[in-house]
Amino acid sequence: MNKKFIIAVAVLLFGVVAWSLYYFSDKQVIKRKFAAVAVSLSKDGDETPVMIALKMKPVKDFVATACEVTVPERNYHEVLWPDLVTRYLIMYRSRQVDLQVAFDEILVDIPTDGRAEVSALVHVIANRNQPDFFDEIHRVKFFLQKQEKSWLLHKAILPDALVRR
Repeated sequence: MNKKFIIAVAVLLFGVVAWSLYYFSDKQVIKRKFAAVAVSLSKDGDETPVMIALKMKPVKDFVATACEVTVPERNYHEVLWPDLVTRYLIMYRSRQVDLQVAFDEILVDIPTDGRAEVSALVHVIANRNQPDFFDEIHRVKFFLQKQEKSWLLHKAILPDALVRR
């Protein structure tokens, strides 16, 4: 009886450790961070300025102090600060009656310690039941660096179709 109890506790302990190693792995942390950003970017109807500020905080905290943004089709390449990124996103969101953003097929590659490359499909649905309704999916690429135990966005390569709306 005592042996079975020890084996059961050991198996349970092993399961908890294995789950913790998976859940807190860099790849899973990055995927959860992108999921949180998608929720912040989404919008259902009118929002007060306070609501907008609260929703944009996770985005601002995710962007590094200098973030390169590249749109290859436009030959656009600029280094933006978190305030500028959030201001652009607020303006983008304000043009939409409602907005749903989801990151699908998030592929995380960590080539070196402290650096990550993320490729994801961004699914954007906006203006439901409106004449300017759109439902689009675009492939985007992000480059992250780990600073002070937190992953920050340092570079984004965006398609023109995602930026122009």
